Amino acid sequence: MADKQAVTELLNHAGVAYDVGDSGFLIGMFAPDNPVFAMTIAGGDPITFEGSEAIAGLFSGAMEEQTDQRRHVVTNLYFENETEDSVTAISYLVLITVENGQLSVLSSGVYTDDCVRVGDDWKIQKRFLALDLPY
Repeated sequence: MADKQAVTELLNHAGVAYDVGDSGFLIGMFAPDNPVFAMTIAGGDPITFEGSEAIAGLFSGAMEEQTDQRRHVVTNLYFENETEDSVTAISYLVLITVENGQLSVLSSGVYTDDCVRVGDDWKIQKRFLALDLPY
């Protein structure tokens, strides 16, 4: 049975890491071999980033463009396809932004994270994010 608490902490830490600009954690949360981050925005075509370098570029590019403070709220987490060394975690994302004294919900979406055990840790092998609106 997967370590649900460790996976929950990984996904929650991922949201906070993005919000505080911890790019080291964001890249380190992915499995070292062939990680993938794919997304759709408002039902559009999938956008896929394969490998650590491409995923790092996604994060750094997005962070450089943003002038607001983001708050990634990860909630409604549940698990499927559990084995001892892998699990799929499904969760909601509520993306809040603060800028010029205004707080707004920028987008929402659903994460599907295929997580694997790497040594004593849990890592994301494949992350798919279906966003309801652009970010």
